[in-house]
Amino acid sequence: MKGIYVHIPFCNSICSYCDFPKQIAKEEVKNKYLDHLIDELSQYSKEEWFRKDWATSIGSVYIGGGTPNSLTLSQLERLLKALEPYLGVAKENTIEINPELLTKEYAHLFKKYKINRVSIGVQSFNSTLLKLIRRNHTESQVEEAIKLLRDSGIENINIDMMYGLPGQTMDLLKEDVEKAIELNVPHISYYSLILEEKTILSYQMKHTQISLPDDDLVVDMANYLTKKLKMRQFKHYEISNYAKKGYESIHNLGYWNCEEYIGIGASACGYHHNERIQNDASLPSYFKGSKTVDPLTLRERKQEFMMLGFRKLEGVSIVEYYNRFKTYPKDDFDIDYLYKNRLIEEKNGFIRIKSDKIWLGNLVFEAFVGGDEFEG
Repeated sequence: MKGIYVHIPFCNSICSYCDFPKQIAKEEVKNKYLDHLIDELSQYSKEEWFRKDWATSIGSVYIGGGTPNSLTLSQLERLLKALEPYLGVAKENTIEINPELLTKEYAHLFKKYKINRVSIGVQSFNSTLLKLIRRNHTESQVEEAIKLLRDSGIENINIDMMYGLPGQTMDLLKEDVEKAIELNVPHISYYSLILEEKTILSYQMKHTQISLPDDDLVVDMANYLTKKLKMRQFKHYEISNYAKKGYESIHNLGYWNCEEYIGIGASACGYHHNERIQNDASLPSYFKGSKTVDPLTLRERKQEFMMLGFRKLEGVSIVEYYNRFKTYPKDDFDIDYLYKNRLIEEKNGFIRIKSDKIWLGNLVFEAFVGGDEFEG
């Protein structure tokens, strides 16, 4: 199964934690961007390999950002119409939204073009925390957005949440988790704050304007929310993702299973024919068609398969690894010490990080980074 990722780099405001490529832009810039984005999609559709092997095997389309619903209705319909041949084939079609921008008209537009999964940026329900991270919605707007989507016939809804935020206590985290559960959505992504360079939060931290929860508290938060969500029948299937049965993200599983996908738009990344293709992030460069193409060596493909596979709670399929590479992980990587230190284990044909060590994943990933001694 193959995927299409489409990047919309526009927002109405900039969140204090976000380092994704995005900007506040005038309508003429957005229209010009759509011109180039749709042309890029058209260029792929003319490629023989795409027509022959891809066009009828698209499993998922994901429209991310940025804030895709910062586009006007007419702009968004123009994009969806260009994507329509693939939206009609794919099993899962996702769009990211900000709740305060959703209207009945947007929800109906999604349904018209077979968008069947919507990911809502929530992060927290606490008004003080929302203000700190520069989110502009309220709890009631999240509830209204979910109602509008359900009224339009879209039930597959994800909410993005965060923990480890400045000023966030365990009690505040517990309140957020309870409210997330009460929304009765089938998928919740819960991300630990990563303080990225060139963000407002990073600046505030360097100038001691804010402080973050200590590492022990962040781990306690992660353990709490995982336990609580499991009690409510959410399967913890990836480090930051929880789903009711049958609602795991097809598109994101494609990334973690090292399946092929194309990336459309500024900064979008694709992976196909053993190459990583990265569009330039700046709009002027993207408009000129600037991109980087990196052929991946056999070693790099094996490394990615292991590291991305370990993000899944079930781990890396030993059979799938052999089917792809005709070797076994133990043949290619020195991982005995990971077993001896009880960081990883084998179960049901998979190598996985032990469930009580999932928050130590970086120690496992280090085993698959760097080192030129392995030739594959």
